[in-house]
Amino acid sequence: MNFKRYSTLAWKECYRFLKVWTQTLISPVIIAVMYFAVFGGALGSRITEINGIPYALFIVPGLVLLQSTTNAFMNPSSSLIIMKYSGTLSDLLLPPLSALEKTLGYMTGGIVRGLLVSTLIFAVAAVFTGKIVPHDWGVFLLMLFLANGIFTLLGTILGIWAKTFDHISGFSTFVITPMGFLGAIFYSLEMLPPLAQKLSLFNPFFYLADGLRYGFLGIAEVDVKYSLIASGVIFLLLFAANFWAFRTGWRLKL
Repeated sequence: MNFKRYSTLAWKECYRFLKVWTQTLISPVIIAVMYFAVFGGALGSRITEINGIPYALFIVPGLVLLQSTTNAFMNPSSSLIIMKYSGTLSDLLLPPLSALEKTLGYMTGGIVRGLLVSTLIFAVAAVFTGKIVPHDWGVFLLMLFLANGIFTLLGTILGIWAKTFDHISGFSTFVITPMGFLGAIFYSLEMLPPLAQKLSLFNPFFYLADGLRYGFLGIAEVDVKYSLIASGVIFLLLFAANFWAFRTGWRLKL
C-alpha cells in the first residue's frame, strides 16, 4: 500500500465529478427538493405522522439515501466504462497500482461524492423541517459511510463487468431504483401487508434506510444493531469482490 499512488487515483476520481459539479452535486439536490415537495407536501397533508414523526421529516433520510447512493454508484461505474470506451484502460493497468490501492482509490471517489450530495440535501431539508442535529452522530455517520461505500463498491464491480453504458443504466434503473423505493424509505413497514413486511426484510436498502433514520431521527423498525451488522457484512463482501477483481484483472486485461 503506497499512500501517494492511492491518493493520486482517489483525487483523479474526485476531480472527475468536481469538474461538472452542477450535474453531479446540484442536480441530485434539485431532484431531492422535487421529491420533498411532492411527497412531503402532497402526501404530508394526508399522512400527518409516522411513529410520532411528521411525514415531511420522516422521509428526509430516505431521500438522502436514494440520491447519495445513486451518485456513489455512478461515480466509479461511469469512470470505468468511459475508460473502456475511450481505450484508456491501460492507464489503470500499466501503473504500479496494487489491487488494494485501486479498490480504495475508486471507493474514496464514490464515497466523497455521495457524502457531499448527502450534506447538501440535509442542508436543504433543514430549511424545510428545522431539523439540523442528528439523534445519534455515531450511527448517523457510520450508516452514511456504509451506505455510500456499499454502492460505490457495487458501482466499481459493475463498471468492471459492464461492456456498455446500457449495462450500467439498466442495473441502476431496474435494480437500484426499485430496491430503494421498496426499501421503506417513504413509508413504515407497518403500513404494508404481513407478506410484504417479511419480504422487505430481505431488501438491503431497508437496513440502510432504517439505520440512517435511527441515526437522524431516533426511530427504527428493527434493532439498529441488525442494520449495522447487515450493512457491514455487505460492505465487506463487496470490498473483497472488488479486491479480487482488481487483483486477478477480471474483465480488465486487454
